[in-house]
Amino acid sequence: MSTNPIIAINQSKVANRPESYATMMKVGPKVCITTASHPGFLGFEQLLQTGIHPMAGRYGGGAVDMHETLNPISMFQYTVWKDVKSHEEMHHENFKEIFELCGSCLDMVIEGPWEPYYEVVRSDLPLIMGMTDIPAALGQSFAEQKPVPKVALSAKRSIAIGDHWVMDGHEEDFEKGAIETLSWMKENVPGMIGWMIMKQFGVSAIGSFQFDPKGMLKATLGANPPEYNTNYGSQVPDKPLIPGQKPTQYLVHMEWESPEHAHMGIAHAMLDYELRQIHNEGVLAHLDKGPYYMLFGPMMEQGQWRKKLVF
Repeated sequence: MSTNPIIAINQSKVANRPESYATMMKVGPKVCITTASHPGFLGFEQLLQTGIHPMAGRYGGGAVDMHETLNPISMFQYTVWKDVKSHEEMHHENFKEIFELCGSCLDMVIEGPWEPYYEVVRSDLPLIMGMTDIPAALGQSFAEQKPVPKVALSAKRSIAIGDHWVMDGHEEDFEKGAIETLSWMKENVPGMIGWMIMKQFGVSAIGSFQFDPKGMLKATLGANPPEYNTNYGSQVPDKPLIPGQKPTQYLVHMEWESPEHAHMGIAHAMLDYELRQIHNEGVLAHLDKGPYYMLFGPMMEQGQWRKKLVF
């Protein structure tokens, strides 16, 4: 495994109704502030599903824009850490606070949470900046400002996440093919901002709320946390307590200027003859399951962790 930061993605499905969004805005910042109390915490991105890619999902009933009709919707919360121990330590040190905060969200959760760990295999992501940050970062005055194609404006982009389950023994070939595919797209497809490949290597038990039996059955809305944190005891581990799933899961994270760019751009893998050969042999030939692409919009984020990725 590389020495890059690791990413824990808290994955859940939530009811698509106005009350859910009110709860997110009320509770989400408090969870972020609590999480940021640990020195091993490097940043986060909270993403809400806006739709799917119908062609990549292979389902004609899906659409790019389903933010009003899709119910439930997926919520992916990336938290980026120095290492696994930092993440687990934060959860143990702030268990009561996070249990209370998350308990107040239960009336909107349909499925989850499930919190796998991912290592970043390769990344070609830009920095995230607000509109007013760009000229200073480039040494320009506002009067000299010019369009910047490879800087991701916060909340002004669409994120596609592709779920890939890779055959045992094919991981190296898949990674090579995925990098070649994404590099081709970055160079040739309009609207692509950047990409990242993540490989799952385990699951956080405490982040997934896998409590011990007494804790699981305790009737509470969060004010009275279980006596024991998880089924795995109270020690802070330095590696995932739940092993990585097999076949190995990879997530391909792509950022696009808009949902329309994502819709047209991902389709190049099926419609452009040159890219199709790269993708067919480098990616599809190595899969047990997938790819299936969901489209997300950023809700909240702190993206300085991207500076720490080195390849």
